[in-house]
Amino acid sequence: MAFLTPMAILGGIPSKIPDFPASLVLALLFLSIAITNILIFRGNLSKGHKFKLSVFMIGFSMSRVATLSLRSAWSFKPTDVDLAIANQVFNAAGVVALYILNLMFCHRLFRARHPSVEHGKRRKLFYGSFAAIYTLIGCTFVLVIVPTIWSFFTQDVELQRKFLTIRKVGGTIMAVIPFLPFIIVPVTLFTPHQGVETSLGVEKRADGGFWLKGVIILVGAFFLTFGAGFRAGVAYMPSRLRDNPAWYHSRAAYYVTYFAFEYIVVLWFTVMRVDERFSVYDKEDRLQTLKDSSDGTLKGPEGREGKSESV
Repeated sequence: MAFLTPMAILGGIPSKIPDFPASLVLALLFLSIAITNILIFRGNLSKGHKFKLSVFMIGFSMSRVATLSLRSAWSFKPTDVDLAIANQVFNAAGVVALYILNLMFCHRLFRARHPSVEHGKRRKLFYGSFAAIYTLIGCTFVLVIVPTIWSFFTQDVELQRKFLTIRKVGGTIMAVIPFLPFIIVPVTLFTPHQGVETSLGVEKRADGGFWLKGVIILVGAFFLTFGAGFRAGVAYMPSRLRDNPAWYHSRAAYYVTYFAFEYIVVLWFTVMRVDERFSVYDKEDRLQTLKDSSDGTLKGPEGREGKSESV
């Protein structure tokens, strides 16, 4: 049998007012972003440009529509434990897509600024490092979600304390992940080119220079890190009963650190047309161009045409 937690949670137990109208407005905003990115994606396809990362923004936006719809439904049935569980799961799941998306932008920026990572032993190290980060995100997500769900099915105080410890660890890791671009971008931009030099990647294939792309990534990272850091901080604060919440459990804190910040990030990416600025050659073209290099240094043809795809 499932139970609503007696402890205060971020956002509290929703009520019809103000949660229903607030959730409805935010859901419509995210839906508009999803539709916009669908149109951008279809427009790019019609031009032969398949920017797959648009799917992340579409998927994230729709996941937030689902989250807010669940919040709205929960506001009409505040004692419904199933809605509470679903809402908590979607809260945690949605933002993971943005973490991965911003790291993929970092991946592309680094690969374009330092194309030598596509050559020789550096390739395995480079791709392996990002694969390890993505694996860590997936494992941490499971680490957070499982005790979150399980906590609704037990009233054992000792077990709840262990769940809280696990959530603290997971929350800390999830706060570090969106901060990584603040390390990767400066390293990318302030270290000199080494090894093979090509025009592959975002510096020639897309609009805007390296620095503008770095700013796009860091603005997104700022809001994502702020939200994740706030939620991690809440987990470390002393537990309080549901009828005696602290200011950081308020609805304002919940809607701002989750949805307002995330909406700013996905809107920022959309307005800045990341589909144009982070476009790269497809894998085969990229590797073939590197293979064609006979002296270890290659200048890619400025006007080269070819299939552009997100990889």
